[in-house]
Amino acid sequence: MPLTFYPHSDDAQKGSLEEQIEILMEAAERYKAIVLDVTAHVQEPEPGKRSVPRELSVAYNWEEIAKVLREVREAPEINKTDKARKAQLLTKLAEVYEVLRAAKMSKLEAVRLALIAEANQLRGGASQVA
Repeated sequence: MPLTFYPHSDDAQKGSLEEQIEILMEAAERYKAIVLDVTAHVQEPEPGKRSVPRELSVAYNWEEIAKVLREVREAPEINKTDKARKAQLLTKLAEVYEVLRAAKMSKLEAVRLALIAEANQLRGGASQVA
């Protein structure tokens, strides 16, 4: 059974950073839905056995989220508008990580919190952890 990646590389590289993050979010939500409904997507389902990642027919495309994160982090911080935009993008990326964390990837909580902290620092130190 072939492995399906969410998002597809061609789709994830279209549009502005905001649009790319939206594509990542939609893919994360689809991936989460499939992972949580794992019984329908396990390559060789066995009754009473928990699935492990190698048995899934889907995977999240980490390369694409890494590219977007790198672009956001490399974005300029010349003025308050730039900082606010960058903070907004980091917050949206944190939301993507939150969806992925809910897809049985609890270790992503640390990444999500780091992105929120970075966004808050750009906003001027407001300490909001959601």
